[in-house]
Amino acid sequence: MISIQIKNGELTADVEFPITENELRGSLNEINAPSGISASRSVFVSEVYCPKELEMLKDRFLNLDELNYLALRMESFNRLEADQFLIGVSKLKDPTEKSFINLTFNLDKFTLCRDVSDYGRIGRAYVLNTEGSVPTGDEADPKYAAIGKDLVDRGLTQMTERGLLVYDPAVELTEVYDGRCFPPYYYEDSPLAVLVKRDDREELVQLPTDDIAIEKALARVGALLDSDCEITLGSDNTGAFSRCFMRVVRDEGLYCANVMMQAIDPDYLDWDKLAAAVALTGAHKAADIAAVSAELDDFVFVPHAVNEEDIGSYFVNNFAEYDLHEDMEEFFDFEAFGKHIVDKYDGRFVDGGFVCCTRPYSFEKLLERIDVEDAEDEGMNMGGI
Repeated sequence: MISIQIKNGELTADVEFPITENELRGSLNEINAPSGISASRSVFVSEVYCPKELEMLKDRFLNLDELNYLALRMESFNRLEADQFLIGVSKLKDPTEKSFINLTFNLDKFTLCRDVSDYGRIGRAYVLNTEGSVPTGDEADPKYAAIGKDLVDRGLTQMTERGLLVYDPAVELTEVYDGRCFPPYYYEDSPLAVLVKRDDREELVQLPTDDIAIEKALARVGALLDSDCEITLGSDNTGAFSRCFMRVVRDEGLYCANVMMQAIDPDYLDWDKLAAAVALTGAHKAADIAAVSAELDDFVFVPHAVNEEDIGSYFVNNFAEYDLHEDMEEFFDFEAFGKHIVDKYDGRFVDGGFVCCTRPYSFEKLLERIDVEDAEDEGMNMGGI
């Protein structure tokens, strides 16, 4: 966490990072500071409460978007990584928001040893930090003692309040952040993310998000409109539904796709079932898909079903009203029952299985609602969701 005070004239506001874009906009409005796309790029910071190692940022105009990204990176640190970062801050030649972000990608340059009882422990900690792994149970390997002794003899170690630091000031940090676009970083478990690219610039946008986050990402890649960019899937936890999502991005744009994702409740949602329900209803527009998701409990999805027998078995095993005594199973015609289910609920096979709607009346209302929305708004008014 990064805690600061921002100031505009006589007005001040305390801000804790990481923060959502809408919350940041609210803090800027609180001190009557501009809150547009580029407003957070130059804001006066009058206090730095924590961490104290960042106090050199006090009484300066800072880029709050960079501070927010930095705080997101720091939030993922374990205790050792946090100590490495805070020690590394004091070693930077040019302590800025940009250099702090790059530092988070260079923790392998700052080895902290908790146990310095012998050279071997120092050497092994160094190898673990710089190479990422060491074999299990090889603590007694003499190579670690040789490495540890060499580091000490070369004057690359120093005691700090957080442990023995191994650091070579001659080694330059790798520049991962160029000061323009934030390096792709998955900071939360979102349903999916897209990569927004224009020319040689690219940013990751995790969805759903605040619209201003999309605006800022577009600005950083040098675009005014999402249609000016190449948009590809960056990560996906939605399975087959991602194809529906990318179709909306292509046909209606990233903002409509984002609003659709905001309208879909991801808690306990079966994304494959939603994709199947979308295929059954023929929903294509963002609002239509959101409407289908709101009625998803009325649908039954039989994953991996390839024939009527699969459907019959699924309904018998998963619905109390069709419960079958085990002594009757070998005499029961699951295929015929499956055909009955298909006819009764007007279901169909789709990619990934079989889907139907078990409440025809509710299903008809849903289709009626979709037809009305299509007729009323050819351009898809997402505000109607």
